Amino acid sequence: MIALRNNKRTKISSAKPTTVFTAPTWILLSLTIVFPLLYGVYLSFLNINLGSFVPSKFIGLANYKLALTAPETYSTLLTTIELMLIGLLVQIPLGIFLAVVLHQNLKGSRFFRSVLIVPMLLTPVAVGLIFRFMFDTDIGIINWAISQAGSDGPNWLGTRNSALFAIVIVDSWQSVPFVMLLVVAALAGIPTSIYEAALVDGANKVQVFFRITLPLIVPTLLVLTMIKIMDFLKLFDTLFILTRGGPGNDTTTLGLWTYKTGFIFLEMSRAAALGVIILIITMPVYLLWRKASKSVR
Repeated sequence: MIALRNNKRTKISSAKPTTVFTAPTWILLSLTIVFPLLYGVYLSFLNINLGSFVPSKFIGLANYKLALTAPETYSTLLTTIELMLIGLLVQIPLGIFLAVVLHQNLKGSRFFRSVLIVPMLLTPVAVGLIFRFMFDTDIGIINWAISQAGSDGPNWLGTRNSALFAIVIVDSWQSVPFVMLLVVAALAGIPTSIYEAALVDGANKVQVFFRITLPLIVPTLLVLTMIKIMDFLKLFDTLFILTRGGPGNDTTTLGLWTYKTGFIFLEMSRAAALGVIILIITMPVYLLWRKASKSVR
């Protein structure tokens, strides 16, 4: 009995310091995440417009109805999905290819691994500014290189298709190293005995990749896919620096349209409703990501 009482006292005394030490973290998270989220939901039920002097009042779901019936919402959502699909089709296979090559431990692989992760260390704003100059039709180095081959370069940021392609290039340049590192970590966890047994059975490299390597890294690829989907849903900084959503609204994503609604058109309540809609769209993806991440563990 004495031992049980001592154990209980030890558990209680050890729990109190833990609560005390973690309390500031929970308070900080509440101030920076929970409070802005709840305040955004509150704003979405009002009619706040900074461009008018109409006093704010509760209007219920009117902002959501207006957002869901506006054609811009669906056109920007389609642009977001288009960028997402193109980006996933480029970034995931390219990241897998680089990871498989680096996993071979060829000569110079450590050097190239260090070089390839450099884009991850740069801020999206700096990357956007660099590539905006590179894509310039007059002074850009990309069109200059194309002209050296005897051809005129396109107006990269002047038309919808080329601008979307340019956005995917920039985002892939910065995101592929992240995909590569996670796939390299997944490859390192595969026992070499499996490969040795496959080679003894007469399997070639293509068969080994598609029948052994790829199935074993599928959980990691699922996690990567969910992370990238959430990244594309909130893509803003690089896109804003590159195109501002132009030409027109051709490259405006749902996140950028929310920004324009709130800070250009000054319709803060409608922008808050759009933000809540983005949150609702993201939640299923987040839940799938949690489920996929548990399977990786």
